[in-house]
Amino acid sequence: MDPVEEIKARLPIEELVGQYRQLTKKGRNFVCLCPFHNDTHPSMVVSPDKGIAYCFACNAGGDIFSFYQSIEGVDFRQALKDLAERTGVALPETPVATGAKKDEKERLRDCLESAQNMYRQKLKEHSVALQYLGDRGVPAQQIEEFGLGVAPDSFSETYEHLLKEGFSRSEILGAGLAVQKDLKEGRIYDRFRNRLMFPIHDAQGRIVGFGGRTLGEGDAKYINSSEGPLYNKSAILYGYHAAKEAMRSAQRAYMVEGYFDVLACHRSGIHNVVAVSGTALTSQHAKLLRRSCDTVVLCLDQDQAGRDAAERAFHILSAEGLHVRSVAIVQKDPAEAAQQDPHALQAALESAGKPYIESVLEAADTSAIQSTEGKRMLLQRVLPLLASVPSAVEQEHYLGMVAAALHTSKTALYEDLARLPGRVQDSSESIVAQVPVEKGAHTQPFSKVEIALGLLLLYPSCRPLIRELIEPAEGFAASFYAAIAALPAGAEMQPDALDIAPEYQERLNVLLLFCEEHNMHNWSEVLAYTKVRKQCACANHENLQHTLRALHDKLLEAQQQGRGTDETQIKNQYQQVLKLARLAASG
Repeated sequence: MDPVEEIKARLPIEELVGQYRQLTKKGRNFVCLCPFHNDTHPSMVVSPDKGIAYCFACNAGGDIFSFYQSIEGVDFRQALKDLAERTGVALPETPVATGAKKDEKERLRDCLESAQNMYRQKLKEHSVALQYLGDRGVPAQQIEEFGLGVAPDSFSETYEHLLKEGFSRSEILGAGLAVQKDLKEGRIYDRFRNRLMFPIHDAQGRIVGFGGRTLGEGDAKYINSSEGPLYNKSAILYGYHAAKEAMRSAQRAYMVEGYFDVLACHRSGIHNVVAVSGTALTSQHAKLLRRSCDTVVLCLDQDQAGRDAAERAFHILSAEGLHVRSVAIVQKDPAEAAQQDPHALQAALESAGKPYIESVLEAADTSAIQSTEGKRMLLQRVLPLLASVPSAVEQEHYLGMVAAALHTSKTALYEDLARLPGRVQDSSESIVAQVPVEKGAHTQPFSKVEIALGLLLLYPSCRPLIRELIEPAEGFAASFYAAIAALPAGAEMQPDALDIAPEYQERLNVLLLFCEEHNMHNWSEVLAYTKVRKQCACANHENLQHTLRALHDKLLEAQQQGRGTDETQIKNQYQQVLKLARLAASG
């Protein structure tokens, strides 16, 4: 059996999706909150019969491979490898590529792994770094588990080592391990020197860069790899690859500030933890987290910078539909807390703290908010937070808390909230950008001719109506039309047995699921004939209007370029199609 089909046979779509979202039975199918947009009610339909999961609100999903590629952010080759390992399906062996035969990213990963091997070996010989790690409470087992190392205190030792390993200058620069000092002289030096090294991985656990903590004086305390083909700081969270399974299980992620905080949480038994590691949190980070959980618990540094970072994080995470909570600890950060009392840190984190806005209100100076100025300052901070909450019910709840704290009415707060700059689009701007919604409940993911063809497949008695349908010119619709036209009159046909191009099989299954979800699959024969004929007429109208627009554009182009013969020919074609369109409209 083909490995792709064997994997599909061994891994039901509902089992895969169920590892990421809680499923609810609905007739023959399941539904769940869509992981690909800010979904407030179940919009993703999971069909065991068709082997697909699809959201008709944002048009995301597909079979197990399409779903896995989207939710894990990988290409088909990686999805095939991962799902084959998960299901125990053996893939055909392929020759191992070497040297120039490997693609650029593979070579850069090899370069980073070679550097990591060197750094790890250097750490074993570096008493100062080992002493420092011991003082921070990091045991040998964790050093090994997280692949920590040391970059030598040398101008270009790493660069020269990698050259000897067979990597080119451009590959070492592309991996972010070296810097070209002078373009004219071409001098190159190591980016990381005399630093404790933390390898940074992508969601699949592949190394993409490093973070380095200085072991000396006077240098920047932390630096990261420069951005390149592998490392995009706006999309990478430190520790995510090691946390995602625990995040999915708990439906919760803890967000901390730095590398040592992640290590400290792991030592305290908390594994669903990620770090922003000195970079600004972005919507891409929030989307990454949303793949695996619905709640983020902030446990950032307890200084003013940490509080400011938490507030920014709240806005970004809320915009992506994540629930945001906050944990306050006595110590400066989780790393310090773990050294003093790891059990207390574990207990504090497992409590999951409080909803972020509640924690802000509780931290407010009760004496200060008795004055008009104190109330104004608290409102300046709290109202933008409320505007970021996508749920009207949650907003109502928090407005009540704020009104009670300030001894004012919710009506007054509503008025202040409405006057916030940009209030009209604040809470929904990112959602609209991802999920264009028409006036109906769902976006229309299929053309009228595609729906007409789907109905012709569902209702064999209506198939003679295909003679009334204008044949599509290209793509899925053209392949589908040819397959329907070739069927014997009245023949029942399973979709996967239809003679349609393989690349369109998934779209066909999604179309049939769309028809099912919109109750088009259980009409009586009489009603079906009426509905299908009307749909064919609508499809013809859409087809003809599209043809008229295309001819109009061609006519303008011919007029602008002075091609008189073409202009006359196009005008004639336009008039013929226009007559057909008028006949279709009157019929």
